[in-house]
Amino acid sequence: MKRLAIIALIALAAFACGCSSSSSGSASATSSTSSSGTASSQQASAAPVVAEGLPAIHVQGSTDLPGNFFLSFVYSRDIAMLDGAGNIVWSKHEDQPAEGMTTGWWDFKKHVIDGKTYYSYHDQTGAYDSYGLEGFAPGERVILDENFNEVKRITFEASEVVSKGDPLDGHDFLMIDLDHYILSGYIHDTVYNVPGYPQGSKVVYSYLQEVQDGKVIWDWKSVNYPELYALTVTDGTPTAADYANEQTDVPDIMHFNAMRLDDDGNLICSFRNLSTILCLDRTKQEGQIKWKLSGAGDEFGLPDYEKSSCQHYVTVDGSRYTVFDNGNRNELTRVVTWDVDTDAMTAKTADIHSFNGKFSRACGSAQRVDGDLYVVSFGAATKDLEYMAVIDFATGEQLLSVTLDNPQDFTYRCVYFE
Repeated sequence: MKRLAIIALIALAAFACGCSSSSSGSASATSSTSSSGTASSQQASAAPVVAEGLPAIHVQGSTDLPGNFFLSFVYSRDIAMLDGAGNIVWSKHEDQPAEGMTTGWWDFKKHVIDGKTYYSYHDQTGAYDSYGLEGFAPGERVILDENFNEVKRITFEASEVVSKGDPLDGHDFLMIDLDHYILSGYIHDTVYNVPGYPQGSKVVYSYLQEVQDGKVIWDWKSVNYPELYALTVTDGTPTAADYANEQTDVPDIMHFNAMRLDDDGNLICSFRNLSTILCLDRTKQEGQIKWKLSGAGDEFGLPDYEKSSCQHYVTVDGSRYTVFDNGNRNELTRVVTWDVDTDAMTAKTADIHSFNGKFSRACGSAQRVDGDLYVVSFGAATKDLEYMAVIDFATGEQLLSVTLDNPQDFTYRCVYFE
């Protein structure tokens, strides 16, 4: 019989001070109160602490997975780490400011570098201009040590595109070591290389920056590749291709949302408003696009049904590329896996899974854990309040399901790490 638990996320305002239980065997962690609200934190070995007054999440079912689920939210300053049974291990909450924009903490994850554990998340501080875009959360990457104490905050380093300290985009972050990482940003500028618009077009484009020991060692500007302009789709964002600036002067022409390194060190990136996965060569400063998968510029011969539409997430496992396909074109969300041969430039669809008509208009993720076992988060699901599930697609069994009371507080991403 499936278990039903109601869990409230833990509040933490004194997180930057590293408040934690003084004894791993203690029944509760230390807490404090500040102007931002009640705060509680908990190390992985401590007993769970539930903060009063926070919206409940509901966990039904369980798994025997040995690792943890990492949850983050778009419109609330909450992050949580759950064990395989769905119990909170550690979490953080901060109240929204009394004035100003609603902000979130995005992309909570784990990093293991030379055997040492770190965690990180994106803090949409509210101090930076979001250009009025719903899907852009400018802020800072927060790095935590193994005990969840803050180690550092990361913003852009100076380059020809950005100034030192400029905000990051919150969608993804790759940490190679503590002083070597890959960052992403959304840049608003006027460009003069859009075909048909010699007078210039105001756009929001994608910028990626690799930093090592405080120096920029590689970067990529999407507007250096004018062939990409024709690939912009409007299935997810109606004004994305408004190069004439008739409706907006901030058309989100690319909407970067995920990146991974493949076995050769190439950067595999997902762009929602291209419905495309790009492979970028990190050894080059020019001619950096190696190939395009899916979308109007697909180079692998995928039929339309097997292409993604406004996908939000990509993972790479050898030759297998898996995306959380939001499916904005047909309003049908799927998990799609392609088996890609980059030498022969062919791709075969290995798996396509859908969810009984479920549609997530934005955000979400899909991660293959083992065999046909997947962790899926549904982001801005439009037909129910379920925002995460562990599913065995071989049997159709849903081992664990998480729902949320407030449909406006949807998940950014839920991922699994051992």
